[in-house]
Amino acid sequence: MKTLYLTNKLRKELKKPFGAPILGEKAEIVKKFKKIIKRRGLKKIICVGDYCSSTLPADIKIFDGRIRRNKRVCTQEYFLSCKNPSASIDGGVWEVLKRAIRDNENVFVEGEEDLLVIPCLLLAKNKTGIVYGLPDKGVSLVEVSSKTKLDFRKILRKFRERRFEKIVFGGTFDKLHKGHRYFILMAKYYAKEAIIGLCSDKMVKTTKKDYKKIQSFQERKNNLKNYLRKINLRHKIFKIDDIYGPSIEDKNIEAILLTEETFNNGVKINKRRKEKGLAELNYIILPYILDLKGRKISSSTFRSSS
Repeated sequence: MKTLYLTNKLRKELKKPFGAPILGEKAEIVKKFKKIIKRRGLKKIICVGDYCSSTLPADIKIFDGRIRRNKRVCTQEYFLSCKNPSASIDGGVWEVLKRAIRDNENVFVEGEEDLLVIPCLLLAKNKTGIVYGLPDKGVSLVEVSSKTKLDFRKILRKFRERRFEKIVFGGTFDKLHKGHRYFILMAKYYAKEAIIGLCSDKMVKTTKKDYKKIQSFQERKNNLKNYLRKINLRHKIFKIDDIYGPSIEDKNIEAILLTEETFNNGVKINKRRKEKGLAELNYIILPYILDLKGRKISSSTFRSSS
């Protein structure tokens, strides 16, 4: 199975809940959930997401150990695992999920599990219930049937089936660390070429309080280039004095790599692209790499401890 990539258009469509919403406080949700399962005569329950997995009884639980992308939570017991980066359905997850459904095994997902509702429903038998979370509201229950399978196959066909030609991202990249390397490696997962905006020394001085501790532009560029060569990612590095740089000039860029912290910059960039008559960039929002205490790994943390 090919790896599938989420687009902005489909992201908007998927924000609308599928199935029957079950809303309320935790105890109320559990009570309503059990009644619905009994009334519908569902034979198997698959929970997708950490909130569902920790709240509801289920035969199979699929989770990534995080709530809201960056808050680490205790994981359930599991036997199977798979990789599934944000905004994608990785080609390798299908066999793992097929085995999980066959053997009633829990699955730990390295990445994000949200979109795995789709392959779970397509792989499961009729009269199975697929449950996933509705942030700050409750959960939604989708019953597997011939109709829902048809609906979800239509959704699956709307995913992009190939990597993006070019992806853009930017940053300071001071003292290149694990979080940076993960971010760059993900660029290779999503695209054939990376367009990188590297903050100039001038930009660093105006945006960072501890700018005196930050490496020079040339040092940061050299470290970045060395890692890009190591992972064999085609790239171009541009010196930038603002958040825009090449992202609003190159018509061939198709996606932008972001975090929750920088998402608003992505929105601003797309606004400027629209003003210039350029196609909007597809948003890919990555989780942070966390340390053993659940804190974001960042250059500023390293600088404050030095």
